[in-house]
Amino acid sequence: MLIMADAIVTDVVQEVSRILTAGDVVVELCNITYKGGKEEITLKMRYHQCKADSSEGRLEEPQVNGDIEGKWSLSGGDDLKKLVSIVLESTNVKAIYVFGGPYGPCDVIKQFLQGLCTNHTIVSAEFCQSPHWQKSIDLMDKSVVMLRHNIGLKRFSFRLPNIGGRKKHSGFGNALKMNHTLQILQLSFSNNSVELDLEELVQPLIMDENGHQANSTLTTLAVTGLSPMSSVGATFARMLQKNSSIKHLDLHWSLTIKSDVQELILSLVENHSLETLNLQYCGGVRGSVFPAIMDVLQVNFTLEDIELGGTPLDHEGKGLAIKEQLRRNEMYKKLHLKELEMAKPTSARVIFCGFPYAGMS
Repeated sequence: MLIMADAIVTDVVQEVSRILTAGDVVVELCNITYKGGKEEITLKMRYHQCKADSSEGRLEEPQVNGDIEGKWSLSGGDDLKKLVSIVLESTNVKAIYVFGGPYGPCDVIKQFLQGLCTNHTIVSAEFCQSPHWQKSIDLMDKSVVMLRHNIGLKRFSFRLPNIGGRKKHSGFGNALKMNHTLQILQLSFSNNSVELDLEELVQPLIMDENGHQANSTLTTLAVTGLSPMSSVGATFARMLQKNSSIKHLDLHWSLTIKSDVQELILSLVENHSLETLNLQYCGGVRGSVFPAIMDVLQVNFTLEDIELGGTPLDHEGKGLAIKEQLRRNEMYKKLHLKELEMAKPTSARVIFCGFPYAGMS
């Protein structure tokens, strides 16, 4: 069901507020998009009603009457700030998405990041900032602060289009040390516009000599469009060698040097947690990287997929051979599980219900 609302901003705020504060509504997604100028903003919400559990005051799925999609036209200013405050104060919003046009939603994203320090019911947040260098770096700093305090987000995504100038940015690793609820972290930079401190980022994901890993809740890490540093693959290789939690790693557009890619691939000999690796559009995936991948797949049966689209190896058709080896590995795992012997029982527990010895072995 689609509801279109073309009303003055104040009426929109009142209507959306009514939806967000309803006791029987769950908002699956709140989407704010800047279409062009600062005053051309679209708000979309996908929500549904739930059955209320009157005995305990909780909401129960399944949905009633299915999803409803609402769409409103907005302008910037105090009314938009008020609307964002209502979203943050609501306890029934699950996901937010803010996409910036040429002029960018910097102030809106900043308001959301500040609010997420205390909002613990939103589980997914995705922000795309416009190309403004100083404001974008400021938002990255505020993202780090937010992740240190938030205990509700399971997915956080920050996309930064092409911007002028460069600065090495750190802090996300420290945030991961303090955050133990985030499962997916996606940092995307266009045209190598930002240089991240990768050593600092992966440090809490590396197991120490005592088998302790500062962060073990993060399972998906995407860091794409990095500046062409030779240490990208080497840094993530050191992490993969001593990591037991990351299942999905996305480095597309980030690896340009062949030896760097080889070091990353060889680290998978010692890794037993990674299931998918995305190397799409990485220029360094070429030449001797192919035999390196094939050799690793002879001993690593945890890896399920390697994305190589747009790489030199894929253009040569080598990606098909790699996919075929991955398929064979999957078949081998299934056959191997079938051949494993069942352990014979060594003890039994008998429960005498209703007798003096009830509950005793």
